[in-house]
Amino acid sequence: MDEQILFDRFHEALDKEPRPGAYERMRFAMTSHPVALRRRPAFRMRWSKMGLRIAAVVTVAVIATALIAVLLVSHRPPVGSVPAAADPNVEAYQVLISSDYNKMASSTSNHCDTIQDTDCAAAVVPVVAALDKWVADLSSFPTPSRYAALDTQLRRHLSAAAAELNAAVAFQKANNQAGFDLAMNAALFERAWVDPTSSEIEGTYPTVAGSYHDAIRLAKLSLDACINGTPAPNDLACTALSSAQTCTSASAPNCESVVQGAAADVQTFLIGLVQNPAPSALTTKAAKLQTDLAAADTALLAITDALLHGDSAKAGAGRSAYTLAISAADDDASIAAF
Repeated sequence: MDEQILFDRFHEALDKEPRPGAYERMRFAMTSHPVALRRRPAFRMRWSKMGLRIAAVVTVAVIATALIAVLLVSHRPPVGSVPAAADPNVEAYQVLISSDYNKMASSTSNHCDTIQDTDCAAAVVPVVAALDKWVADLSSFPTPSRYAALDTQLRRHLSAAAAELNAAVAFQKANNQAGFDLAMNAALFERAWVDPTSSEIEGTYPTVAGSYHDAIRLAKLSLDACINGTPAPNDLACTALSSAQTCTSASAPNCESVVQGAAADVQTFLIGLVQNPAPSALTTKAAKLQTDLAAADTALLAITDALLHGDSAKAGAGRSAYTLAISAADDDASIAAF
């Protein structure tokens, strides 16, 4: 049975009219691959306790959505992105990404699981060195135009990961448990962000949207919901940040979680656009959309950095910058569709 028909019948049985765009957003949620379901291992530092909690939540979500996912599986697009062989730099760029990713992965260890780990500081050193080297390699490489926005954000997330690991060491030396937890959680998220991004550039990440217009439409649905204050579950993080709420030291862990949810959404939109290059007539408009999405992501990184330094003013400025960037991206999505 076609999933659209089944979706309509569910709502008829419940005698409830679905909200506009509800079916498209449900299908997107079921067929896309969130950042948490990555193909590579996370930083092995302090993964056990938090990782088990996240895994439990993901397991519940997987069980809850399995029946719907089965209905959609026959309609799933093939794994992987559209080849970008037309750009002579792409292959060398992909080799660079793969090589530096593997060097970073091999530098990690089983340390920093707790603030009591006396070997944590030493274990962080090679990881930070590998992250810094990766950023330097990317800075000296002529980035293929298709990956311009994603490459810029990859560098920022790599640098953020290095800063967060160093912050965790500083918090450990100060015996600051809350700061240590905040910094390590931030570093773990950076790894979770880096994995899908590097996989996408290598051409091995699962397809997010089936076409350019699908990628635009799905981003537009979510951005509209955020700005209009009518969020679906996936849009709650964006809505919270776009409201009058502020991130303070007292609410740092909660704010950090909201920021990470919003960053995961932005990443999904960027990957969808990279996988589906715009028609030549819409290239400039699509590039503007990616630029504003990247600006939103940069603002989220600034909020995380502010939380680690206890800077409420900077966190507020980051939230304002994020809201402006999301609003601009919403306008861009309308324009880039035509």
